[in-house]
Amino acid sequence: MAVSHKTLKSYYKRGFAKQVQYANRCYYCGCEATDTDYCPPLVHAELVLEFSENADFISVPACYECYALLHNERVLTLVERVEKLKTKLALKYAKALKVYHMWHEAELHEMSPEFQQSISAGMSLGSEAAQRLAFVPFVLSSDDANEIMPPPREKFTVDDREFTTFDEALNYCFDVLNIQKSKFYDLLVKECAGDFDKALSQYHHRFSTPRVLDVAKEKIKVFAKQHKQNSDFVARATERLMQQDTKLDIDAALAKLYRDYVAR
Repeated sequence: MAVSHKTLKSYYKRGFAKQVQYANRCYYCGCEATDTDYCPPLVHAELVLEFSENADFISVPACYECYALLHNERVLTLVERVEKLKTKLALKYAKALKVYHMWHEAELHEMSPEFQQSISAGMSLGSEAAQRLAFVPFVLSSDDANEIMPPPREKFTVDDREFTTFDEALNYCFDVLNIQKSKFYDLLVKECAGDFDKALSQYHHRFSTPRVLDVAKEKIKVFAKQHKQNSDFVARATERLMQQDTKLDIDAALAKLYRDYVAR
């Protein structure tokens, strides 16, 4: 016979904000709390108890959206529920977050009214989502007078520099490292799970090569013009020379081409 929700709820201690400024705030994102999230969810509590699984057994205030995203998730600790919620929020608002991170208010006046309205709405929604993702859960008090500390604030590392917010780290990449915004952002969010150093490594691996090729093409063009050679011939010849001797770079290959074929 299934255990009633009323009986199951007796196993949970009630968590509430210790500081008055967080009263009636969602534990996960800081919005107004309208519901209660149970950790673990009530629908899974009976089996968790039966198999003596490790779980927090605490209820926390939650906004409607965070409650809806989490209430059936079989995630048994508060720390893991915070991580799950952030992941689901980021996925739900992915488009708006990208608009928020890619555009600035100063750029809006250059757009058509229709596009300006669309981008402005996306920036507003993305800004709200970014604030919710950056929210750090508050210290909880409980019925047994114990305090439950929140997970430590996430830190973001870029080239051995440490940042306290995602926005600060991202702006450093854009403004200081001068990388292409859209390509890097997609790598960071879609493939590297927010790991900045991993995304930078992937970015340089994927997008630095074309720049090297552009430089080589320009050098081949200058060489062909200077020595009155066909540029296609120069390109094929240097490629073959570099294949024969992998230690040659484009400058060394052009020098060898000149010495061995053009000058003689």
